Amino acid sequence: MKLTFKLLSLGLSSLLLFSCNSDSDDTPQAEPYFEDNLSLDTWEVTEFGADKTYETPIGWETSNPGTSFLSFVNTTQETSDVVSGSSARMETIAIPLTGIAAATVYTGKFQLNTSDPAQSAILGVEYTKRPKSMSFNYKYTPGDEYLQFDGAVSSPVEGAVDSCLVYMYLQKREGESIQRIGTAAMQHSDTVTEWTKEKLEVIYGEIENPVPGFRLRPEETGWADADATPTHVIITFTSTSAGDYFRGAIGSVLMVDDISIEY
Repeated sequence: MKLTFKLLSLGLSSLLLFSCNSDSDDTPQAEPYFEDNLSLDTWEVTEFGADKTYETPIGWETSNPGTSFLSFVNTTQETSDVVSGSSARMETIAIPLTGIAAATVYTGKFQLNTSDPAQSAILGVEYTKRPKSMSFNYKYTPGDEYLQFDGAVSSPVEGAVDSCLVYMYLQKREGESIQRIGTAAMQHSDTVTEWTKEKLEVIYGEIENPVPGFRLRPEETGWADADATPTHVIITFTSTSAGDYFRGAIGSVLMVDDISIEY
């Protein structure tokens, strides 16, 4: 039970937003590379439990390896409500023990580490390009009630509305040093019911007084020079921005389709 709880906590929160194995030798090189499936049209099926499956866009990872430990899936392939081909549907769900599970699509890989479950999520992939921007089509509907969870017990947070979070972080990793080179991000609570194209410009170098989404991640050690060459990129789409704090709204839905990276 203790291990199950650790793995669950990992899958729901730190798996997606805060945990990171910074050893570049462990960084996964997805096959095919994520840029070969920016359309999110190609998915693979993974079996778990008794005759259960979940889907993953090839070249990407999702929150499903974490939530499937308790037989839940919160990121799915959508084939009818799309811009073209297939889209990714991410829904924040209620689950036992921790109460809430944000849904996420990201670059990286889940590799179960039973001795240190917090290191099971290896965020980011090798990447040496310097893009100008990242574009994507999306919809977003925040859930009805914003809650703070303490285990399965929840309490409402007055005046708060859930928010989606999208970011591209370009990093320079050298040993224990993980420096941020470039940042493109979006975090908001607006309801977007029609497919909308968003373009996020990449800001290179240090960002003074960064707002949510632009701040350094916990494992990042500082800001790199604006003209540095990246070694890795983390791209993340999540339906609940504060899922790592077990805070958000059940039923928040983020849909994403046709990502593009401009150079």
